[in-house]
Amino acid sequence: MSVYELIDKISKMQAEGKNLIRLDIGQPDLPVPDKVKDATKKAIDENRTGYTHSMGIAGLRKAVARMHGVPDENVIITVGGKFPIYSALACNSGMTTIIRPCWGAYPLILNKTGKSFDTIDTSFEAGFQPDLDLIGKTDMVVINYPNNPTGVCISNEDYKKLSDLSNDKNITILSDEVYTKMAFKDVDSITKHDCDYICVGSFSKTFSMTGYRLGYAIASAENIKKIQEFQQLTTTSPTEFAQYAAITALEIIESTSKYISSFYQKRMEEAVSLLEDAGFEVVPSEGTFYLFPRLKADSNKFAMRLLEEGVSVLPGNPFGPYDNHFRISLVTDRMEEAVERMEKIRKELE
Repeated sequence: MSVYELIDKISKMQAEGKNLIRLDIGQPDLPVPDKVKDATKKAIDENRTGYTHSMGIAGLRKAVARMHGVPDENVIITVGGKFPIYSALACNSGMTTIIRPCWGAYPLILNKTGKSFDTIDTSFEAGFQPDLDLIGKTDMVVINYPNNPTGVCISNEDYKKLSDLSNDKNITILSDEVYTKMAFKDVDSITKHDCDYICVGSFSKTFSMTGYRLGYAIASAENIKKIQEFQQLTTTSPTEFAQYAAITALEIIESTSKYISSFYQKRMEEAVSLLEDAGFEVVPSEGTFYLFPRLKADSNKFAMRLLEEGVSVLPGNPFGPYDNHFRISLVTDRMEEAVERMEKIRKELE
């Protein structure tokens, strides 16, 4: 069973009224901030419900540009964060290198668009830190920190090394930074470095605005133009009222980031303690609401058996060659109950 078939099964079980503890979904369980809700209502009342420029509204582009310290022309507002990632990968005519474990969409997009790619795998023993010296001949390197599914970050020195590689070997760095404002410590951004990059951000995780389908990309004018052309040919433009709401969101981003980072760090620390007491190995997260525990059993069997016990997780193989890992999202206050059931299935399978 593929991960999408598993998620479909989970969704159907929930629709049928099953009382599931859902740890599979990458969606915050915090509400959209009240100020953003009010801005959404105001925008709709003002009939901000039409098409916009395919680059996004000027006010939001300016706000994103100001936050990252880049010119307005290097910013495009997009329909979610996945859209510019798809566009960037589809437009890369050469080799792409992915560092794993990684969000499963990257290889799926590359396979769907018939693109060539290779991988660099990280390990539990190394704290999922990449060896950047393994990057060979390639045209694009895809990074995602804080990472989905592990939650780990890389050092500022590694960002500098990636920047140097980009300049020395003419490599584009595609940096998926949708979880940056959920980091539990200060983290770097590829936008702080002078190299060829495409940086992707999103309003989904920081503000729980998953249904607004709103993201952005920061890149050279040439790469922004490619993403814009994709957007013109597909979705036309992002939702207008969502963009006006996002301007308000960016006005409260620092206070929101501080709150959600503290909220999920506390959950992470509690979950790590529970998991270790239950016999699982786990590298603590440094950001996001994910953990990627390890067990001595096949995680596909573990996930399916655990689902019978009313707990949904994702097996490790969609994220790379990690069949004895599974991903959990810390988006429930029923973690203690969930881990008790995990321990039961672990003992049954190991």
